Amino acid sequence: MKRSVVIGCVLAAALALPACQTPQTKQAELARLCADPANRQVGSFSYGECQTLYPLTNKQRQQNYRLGAPAAY
Repeated sequence: MKRSVVIGCVLAAALALPACQTPQTKQAELARLCADPANRQVGSFSYGECQTLYPLTNKQRQQNYRLGAPAAY
């Protein structure tokens, strides 16, 4: 019984922590994460979020398309 109460308290705290993050804190964390160009690559875990800060230009989109296109034999 005591063990389940402790686990419940830990889960409640874990769920409450993200609610404490202000938009300014989230924006600063996202800027720090997206400063690394590897995180802005197509297919990376944070690609979608980084697009809000650093949207691709048309030239970059074309380059990504060419690099991802299948090679002709």
